[in-house]
Amino acid sequence: MTLWLALGPVSLSSLRFMGASRRSLGWLFAWALGACGAGAAGGPSTAASGEAPLEFEDEADARRSAPSSEAVARAEALLAQGHAEDAIDVLRRALAADSRDARAQLDLGIAHEMLEQGEPAERAYRAALEIEPEFPEAPNNLGALLRDSDRGAEGTALLRRAIAARPGLASAHLNLAFALEEAGDLEGAVASYRRVTELSPRDPSSRANLGMLLLEQGQQAQALIELRRALPLASGSRADLAQIGTGLRRAGDPDLAVRALREAVSAEDSPAPPGLRAELCLGEFAAGQRSEAEAHVRALIVDVPDYAVAHWVLANMLAARRAFPEAAAEYQTFVRMAPEAPEAAEARRRLAFVRAQR
Repeated sequence: MTLWLALGPVSLSSLRFMGASRRSLGWLFAWALGACGAGAAGGPSTAASGEAPLEFEDEADARRSAPSSEAVARAEALLAQGHAEDAIDVLRRALAADSRDARAQLDLGIAHEMLEQGEPAERAYRAALEIEPEFPEAPNNLGALLRDSDRGAEGTALLRRAIAARPGLASAHLNLAFALEEAGDLEGAVASYRRVTELSPRDPSSRANLGMLLLEQGQQAQALIELRRALPLASGSRADLAQIGTGLRRAGDPDLAVRALREAVSAEDSPAPPGLRAELCLGEFAAGQRSEAEAHVRALIVDVPDYAVAHWVLANMLAARRAFPEAAAEYQTFVRMAPEAPEAAEARRRLAFVRAQR
């Protein structure tokens, strides 16, 4: 294919949302839903307005179980409101009264994680596991913590232990999928994502991650199936919609990609990040909406002048319509702004090419 007819690869890594580890928080935040009317941060997206909040199977089970003590219930209420330090004080008193309370130790680990205190969180999770070896939430949270702190092998083993203790623990399957994907075991990661979609068929994030991973493996048709299934589940979730739109564009459905990406832009009141706006421009271009795409990327450059990727995208659009002098200026700007970017060498090659076309 002639060089100027292809946009070429564009680095928009911010749109690959493999996901943060999923902690066993369901019983805590399900309680908060009833008490405060608020959902869990970081959990599955809610469905369309008026539907019940989504829950993993383990969260629904835990919601039906009562806290181990009034103090633990009070601490969980504080955690649900984001008051981790106050919760730690309550939990320490609860553990002073009953040092064998595994749930209090689990809550203590969650509270420390909320404060980004990894070492005390790990100690609390290990204490919960020592008290109750078959307590699946403890190895799930500890495994996820270790995965996040680059002790992947031990974390993976703990996640498998959590699944063995409770095979329906969807959050552990999701954390295992993340860990296996990071370790390069893509087949294992696909199997784990598929298990999550079986356990929680209305959760868009796991299905979107599955679609993206299938796409990376070259399974375009299967990726499209999963991404199209994920789209109606992702209403209102900018991150999910952005990832789904990116995947749909790469998998060859630009029209649906544009729909998803426009929904992502409007999903929140806050301004859309530049990576999302650039991805929408790419989707519009791929869908044949070339004048809109070029206008939107120019607007992005005006709004975020230091966003180098926008110049790379615009340069390729200009080259595609053979506006070579202007394309050369944009390639040159991109190389000056991001000389070490993955696309920099290709940008220099394309700059030389378009200069030769004048």
